[in-house]
Amino acid sequence: MQRNMLFDSLKFGLICLMVYGHCIQFNVGHMKDTIFGFIYIFHMPLFIFISGYFSKNITWKKYKRSFISLIITFSIFQFIYSVPLLFVGLKEWFTFFIIPKGWYILGLLIWRFLFLITKDCISKPVLLSVSFIFPLCVGFLEFNILMFRIFTFFPYFLLGAYCQEFMILKIREIKKYYTISLLIITFVLIYFFINQEFTVTLFGEGSYITNSSTRIYGFIYRVLAYVLAIVVSIGVINLMPDTIGKYGSQTLEIYLLHHVILCVIYFGIFPLLNFHSSLLLDLGISAVIIIVCIYLNKFKIIKYIMSPLPLLEKMNIKI
Repeated sequence: MQRNMLFDSLKFGLICLMVYGHCIQFNVGHMKDTIFGFIYIFHMPLFIFISGYFSKNITWKKYKRSFISLIITFSIFQFIYSVPLLFVGLKEWFTFFIIPKGWYILGLLIWRFLFLITKDCISKPVLLSVSFIFPLCVGFLEFNILMFRIFTFFPYFLLGAYCQEFMILKIREIKKYYTISLLIITFVLIYFFINQEFTVTLFGEGSYITNSSTRIYGFIYRVLAYVLAIVVSIGVINLMPDTIGKYGSQTLEIYLLHHVILCVIYFGIFPLLNFHSSLLLDLGISAVIIIVCIYLNKFKIIKYIMSPLPLLEKMNIKI
């Protein structure tokens, strides 16, 4: 599929918001909660939508290659993330190592697999309906399921896989002032009504009774999260310029590398200096982290870690 600069711009913009969202999580205050809630309403749903859009023509052969590539990359970063725990003890390190950290990568592999095995035997309306109903129903259970967010976010992948180009063009034709007004209203509503229960719901994890005061509230919050994610994502697609897509192909690198740099800053340097950053400073730090990630991607070793198949082929390992 030919590269689409709009989608590259969306991917880069969303990954920048993700980094900023991760930076401000160490901050406190109502405005932080508002910004955090607004970002998390749409940034992963829309990113997963884009992943689905570009997976619509995937075959088992392509899936096999992407599976091998992503699992190698995922495993390497699982180890990198767990290195600090080696100094604590092998038991603590192993426990940390086996719990998945890059959930999006595992999700992408599972979403593509589910899409491949169902696309020819289940109709689109049925599969899409089930993908929404299943996480809504499972939330009523009293126990939590590890990495359940993968299933909570599956509907966005399907929406992307079923989306046609003309639909995107229709969204782009919406009057911009309608979209701007909608996003402002959404932000203001979040400012006045955001609470911890709704914020936790945006992660797509856990049973309703774990995260909410009642199951009914938990159910309402999850439905609301779905509705807002779709509505706000449409607004972002409508407003996003297609001129910032130069680094849209490096989002996986930023996604995986930024965690390492962020931990060094917020768990190493800042506590050592007894320093607490502001929301504005977090914005600057997130920009620096993104720039560093893009720079690091110039090194061959990083390129091979992010895309290991060319190296395996050079080693005459058949995939």
